[in-house]
Amino acid sequence: MAKRQRQKFSRIIHNNALMIGKIARYTPLYFVFMVLEGLIQGAINSAAALFNYELLNAVDEGLDFARAAGIIGAMALFYTLAFAFHKWYWCIVNPLLRQKLHLRMHEELFVKSRSLDLACFDDPEFYNDFVWAMNESDTRAVEVIEDTGKLINRLVSAFAMFGILLTVDTVVALILFTTSVITVVANLIGNKVSFKHSKESNPLWRKKSYINRVYHLADHAKELRIRHADELLMREYDENTEEIIKLEKKYGKKYFLLYGLSWNTLGDVSFYSIIIYMIFMLARGDMLVGGFAASVSVVWSVRWMLTDLVERLTKYPKHSLYIEKYLEFMRFEPRVKGATREIPEFESLELRNVSFSYEFSSHPKYEFHEEDHVAPKSEGEGKDALRNVNMTIRKGEKIAIVGYNGAGKTTLIKLIMRFYDVSKGEILYNGVNIKEYDPDAYREKIGAVFQDYKIFATSLAENVLGREYNDQDEERVLGALRAADFGDKLEKLEDGIHTHMTREFNDKGTNLSGGESQKVAIARVFSKDHPIVVMDEPSSALDPMAEYNLNQSILHKTEEKTVIFISHRLSTTRVADKIYMFDTGRLIEEGSHTELLELGGKYAEMFRVQAQNYKTIEN
Repeated sequence: MAKRQRQKFSRIIHNNALMIGKIARYTPLYFVFMVLEGLIQGAINSAAALFNYELLNAVDEGLDFARAAGIIGAMALFYTLAFAFHKWYWCIVNPLLRQKLHLRMHEELFVKSRSLDLACFDDPEFYNDFVWAMNESDTRAVEVIEDTGKLINRLVSAFAMFGILLTVDTVVALILFTTSVITVVANLIGNKVSFKHSKESNPLWRKKSYINRVYHLADHAKELRIRHADELLMREYDENTEEIIKLEKKYGKKYFLLYGLSWNTLGDVSFYSIIIYMIFMLARGDMLVGGFAASVSVVWSVRWMLTDLVERLTKYPKHSLYIEKYLEFMRFEPRVKGATREIPEFESLELRNVSFSYEFSSHPKYEFHEEDHVAPKSEGEGKDALRNVNMTIRKGEKIAIVGYNGAGKTTLIKLIMRFYDVSKGEILYNGVNIKEYDPDAYREKIGAVFQDYKIFATSLAENVLGREYNDQDEERVLGALRAADFGDKLEKLEDGIHTHMTREFNDKGTNLSGGESQKVAIARVFSKDHPIVVMDEPSSALDPMAEYNLNQSILHKTEEKTVIFISHRLSTTRVADKIYMFDTGRLIEEGSHTELLELGGKYAEMFRVQAQNYKTIEN
C-alpha cells in the first residue's frame, strides 16, 4: 500500500462533510435533532453563566427581591422546558434514530460486500479493512454527527462566556485562549497516535476474536475435545495477548505524555493562575464579591467548555482518517465485471488454454493492468493452481471432474462461475467470452453446491429458496427436498418445511447431521431451473450407499440438464458422458469411464483403490 499522505485541511473538511451529508440523507431527523439539541444546550450553558454573573453582581449592587425572583422564575421555566426536551430526545428519539442509521449503513456495506471479488477475502490486508469498515462505519457516523451537535453547543456557549470574560478582564481571556491553542496541538498529535494505535492493534484483536469464536461455536466443539487443539489455541491466545499488552504499554506512555503531563498540568496551572489573579483583583477592590464568585464559575465553565470544544474540533481529523478508510472500501470496484450483453440459452461452455494463479488475483487494493501479468511458468516453476486447461462441455452432458485433493478441481469451478478471472486463456459461453456478460446474470445459469456449504439460522424452506417463503413456494420446496433425498428426514420434522434450522435463535430449532445438511444444500439447486448444475463434492458427508442413492436421484432430476460433478470419490463416474482427470493443476486424462480404465493411467489407479466400495454397493 502506498504510504498514507498527510491529511490536508480541505480533505478533513471534505470527508467529515461527506459523512454528515450521508447521515442527513439516510436519517434526516437525526441531523435536524442534533443541530437543534446543540443550539438548545448551548443556550442552556450560556444562560446559566450569564445568569449567575448578572444575578450575583446585581445582588452586590442591592437588587430588590421581586426582580431577583422574576429572573430566577424565568430561568427555572427555561431550564425545565430545555431539560425536558433534552431527556425526551436522548431517551426516546436518539436510540431509534441510531438504529435506523445503523440499519441503512450496514445494508449499504452488506450490498458492497456481496459485490466484492472472492479474491478480496483471500487478502488479509483487505479483509482487515473490510472488518474495520463493518465495525467502524455506523459508530464513526454517530460520533461525527453527535460531535457536530456538541460542537454547536460548545461554540454557542464558548462565545457567550468568552464575551463575559472579556468584560471581566482581557488577561484572563488571553490565558484561556493560549491554553486552548496548545490543547489543539496536543490533541492533533494525539489523534494521529490513536489512529496508528488502532491500525496496529486491529489484526491482533481480530485474531483474539477468532479464538473466542472457536471456543463458543458448536462447529469446533468436538475437535477441541479430541484433538487437543486447545493447547495450540491457548498458546496463540497467550502470545497474541502479550503482543496486545506490548502495544498498550507502547501507546500508553505516549498518551500519558500527551494528555497526562502536557495538557492536564498546563490546564491546572492556567486555571489556578487565573484564580490567584482574580483574588488579587478582588483585594484591590477592582471586583465585587458576587462578581468574583460568578467569574470563578464562568472561568471554570469556560475552561471546561474550551477544553471540550478543542477536543471536539481535533476529533475531526481523526474522524477523517477513519472515514477515508471507509471511503476507500466503498470506492473499491471489483475486477470481475461484465458487459450488458444479453445471455442466451445455454449450448456450450469451453475453456481455452486456461491458467490461473491465486497470486495473479491477490492484492485487490492495487491498480492492476493486464500487461503487468507475467505468463505462468512451466511445470514445477510456478504456483499456478491450473495450467493450460482445454475442455468443452455441451448442453445435456454429464461431466465428472476428478482428482485427489489439491488437484485444482474446485478452482476450476470458481473460474467457470467467474468468482475469479483467468490469469491466461479464456472461458467461452456459447462461443462468447464470459466477460461479455453481466456476472450475476451469467451465474443465474449455474446452480452450484459447494463442499463448504452453509446452513442459515432461518426456516428449512427459506434455506432451500434463499429468500423469503410464501405459500406458492410449497410444492417447489417439497419437490427440491425430495429430489435431494431429504424426504425421510422431512417426515420426522414436526413443523415440516417451516422447521427452524439450528438453535442459534430458536430453542425449538433443529440441528441437522452433516449428511442431512448436505442434502438441504443440494435441494437449493433443485429449487430453481438452472441449465447447468455443479456438484462440488456433493456427497462427501455421506456413506457409500447413501452417496450412490443420492447420485442416482441427482442424475434422474437433472436428466435434461448439464451436470458437472466434482469429486475425488468415483461413485458417479461410470455414468458420466466424459471424465476429466486433474493432477496438480493440469488436465492429464479425459474420456469415458471405460476408455480411461483401458488407458491404465491415474484414473484407473484411483478407481481400483476405491473399487471395493462400489462392489459392495452393487452386491
